[in-house]
Amino acid sequence: MTRSEGDEKSELQVIDADGVEGLLDELAGRIAPHIGASTVLVGIVRRGKPLAEMLADRLARDHGRHPEIGVLELKRYSDSLELLHHRPHLDDDELDVDIEDRHMILVDDVLYTGETMFHAACYLRAEGATHIQTAFLCARPGLKMPVHADFVGARFDIRPDWVIHCTVPPYESHLGIELAHQDVLR
Repeated sequence: MTRSEGDEKSELQVIDADGVEGLLDELAGRIAPHIGASTVLVGIVRRGKPLAEMLADRLARDHGRHPEIGVLELKRYSDSLELLHHRPHLDDDELDVDIEDRHMILVDDVLYTGETMFHAACYLRAEGATHIQTAFLCARPGLKMPVHADFVGARFDIRPDWVIHCTVPPYESHLGIELAHQDVLR
């Protein structure tokens, strides 16, 4: 772990690029037995999209599984982790794959309140998905919605005034997981 300059209001890298690569390998191994002919990995824009692609690459390379990849633009927070919408915002016709009678695995970077995933799952179910699972790079306490992580890479028990920031290319220069005090983000 490395701490940035400063006091408690600094960022703390808790998992480096090699560690995240290992978490993705483990996640793919746990997801692989659940992949069928109708499975779609649905990356939640922004960081969920490249994470879904990284998982799909590992599923193909290491497990001979080839799920379709979809992208759903559903946003609640900005890139700086500021709240944009009190409820996750979803534009109609956002998903770029067929949903009807499909097994969907929603992929995102962090599970916290569950607001985004709950909204996404409700949308997919209303559009005809028959089986919905979730996968997260990391999770933390604070759920407010009836959602759980079927597959999770790492769990962090952190104070409410701290946030988890996953750095994921192409949005950042490297893979990593950092903890930051909320005041750092202001």
